[in-house]
Amino acid sequence: MQDSIHQWSNWIAGLYYVCHCLEALATLPDQERPTVVAFVPETLIPKFRESFNFTDLAWVEVIPVAESDLKGRSSIVGLSNLVASKRCDLLFPAITPPCIPFSGKIIAWITDYQHKYYPEFFSAAECSFRDQLFAFMTAISSRIVCSSETVRSDLVNFYPASKDRGCVLRFTTSPPSAALSADLNATLSRLGVTTPYAYLPYQFWKHKNHFTAFRAWEKLTARGLRYQLVCTGSTNDSRSPEHFCELMNYLKSSGLTDCVRILGMVPRDDQWQLYRGAKLILQPSLFEGWSTSVEEARSLGKPVFLSDIPVHREQFIDNGYFFESLSPESLAELIASKWLKLPAGQDSDSEKAAFQNNYARLETFGRQLVAIFQATINDKRDSVAADVLPLFLYFQEEARERLNIIRQMEQHIAHMTDLETKKTSTIAASIMAHEGESPSPTTKELPSKKRSWKWPKKR
Repeated sequence: MQDSIHQWSNWIAGLYYVCHCLEALATLPDQERPTVVAFVPETLIPKFRESFNFTDLAWVEVIPVAESDLKGRSSIVGLSNLVASKRCDLLFPAITPPCIPFSGKIIAWITDYQHKYYPEFFSAAECSFRDQLFAFMTAISSRIVCSSETVRSDLVNFYPASKDRGCVLRFTTSPPSAALSADLNATLSRLGVTTPYAYLPYQFWKHKNHFTAFRAWEKLTARGLRYQLVCTGSTNDSRSPEHFCELMNYLKSSGLTDCVRILGMVPRDDQWQLYRGAKLILQPSLFEGWSTSVEEARSLGKPVFLSDIPVHREQFIDNGYFFESLSPESLAELIASKWLKLPAGQDSDSEKAAFQNNYARLETFGRQLVAIFQATINDKRDSVAADVLPLFLYFQEEARERLNIIRQMEQHIAHMTDLETKKTSTIAASIMAHEGESPSPTTKELPSKKRSWKWPKKR
C-alpha cells in the first residue's frame, strides 16, 4: 500500500526485506505468530511468492492489488473499503505515506540517512524530498524501525522529537533449503563462472563503491595475481545514469575485462549458488543501513571482506575482515594476504553449521518483530495518521489532477503547433506549385523567379 509503489520494482532489497520478516515470523509457534495480510501489486505477486522460504501460508493472506487501483480517488475508495474489511491493527513496513487513510497504527521503516552523509550522490531536489519524507513519516508513525543502532542514532540526531519511538530491529536472512541441495557446478557452468572467485552482489550504484574494488583488482593484477571477481546486480543507477558506463570503461582501459565478470541481474536461485561457490563475499559499500548480503553470506558461513564503516562494525561476523573503504591498496593487500588461506569455494561443513545457527537467529528476529508489534498496540498514545492522512491524500490528489491538466494543456499546445506547422507547409507547397516550382525538402527558402512585367493597355 505504499504511495510510491513502483519503487518496489526497482529496489529489490525492499521486497526481500518484507519476505525476511515473513520468514522470521514463520519460525514461531502458532500461538506467538500474528495473522498477516499482505496487499501486493499484481505485477509483484510472482516475485513475492517465489521469495518465500516457507510453505505454510495459513497465517498469511495475500491480497492482489491492481496497480490501477493505486491511482485516483475513485479507486482509492474501493481499496480503502477492502483494507478496512480486513480489520488490520498495524501497517508495516511503511517506507512512504500509505496511499489510503488507515485507522490503525503505522510502523515506519527508514533504511538509512545516506543523503545526510553523501549529498553528492543525490540532486538537491532529492535531498530536499528525503528530508521532507522522513520528517513526515516520523511525525505520523507510532514506531520507527531502524535496522541498526547506527541508523537509530541518526534518527535521534536528525529528528529529536522521535527519540522515544525509534527501535532497533536487525533483520537476518536464511537460504531456502532447495538452494543447499541444488547443483552448484551446473549453475556456475551455465553462468560461465570458473572457480575460485570473489563475489560482489550489489547494484551498480555509486555508494556501493565498485570503483574501489576494481582499482584493488588492478593493483592485484599488477602483482601478477589475476584472481576472478564476479559481480551481479542492476546496472541502472537512476541518480547517476552514466555510472555503469564509467565502470565498464575503467575495466577496459585497465585490462580487467578477463578477470572481472559482470553478470547483471540474475535469478534469485542463481544468486544463492554464486554465494555458495564463492571463495569470499566482497562488501565495499560506503553506506548501509544493514547489509542484506552480509546476512546472506553469514547464513552460508562465507568469509566477508567489508569496508570499514560503522554499520559494518556493528554487523561484524566471525569470519569478517575489514579494509579502508576508500583505499584500493588496503583491499588489495587484504585479498593478497588471505586468498590462498581461504577454502576454494563451497564448504559443506560450514554451510551446515551456519544453517543451524542461523535458524536460531531468525527465530530471535521473529520474536523481536512481534515484540515491536505488541508494544505499538499497547502504546496509549493515539495514532495521528488517521487524522492527518485524509488531508494529505486530498492535497496529493489535487496536485495529481492539476499536473494532469498541465500535461493535457502541453499535449494540446503541441498538437496545435503541429497542425500550424503542417498548415504552413501546405500553404508554402501550394504557392510554389502555383508558381511552377515543386517544393524541395532541402530548399531552405522559396526560390526566386525572374518575371517580365508589362503595363496594362489603356482602355
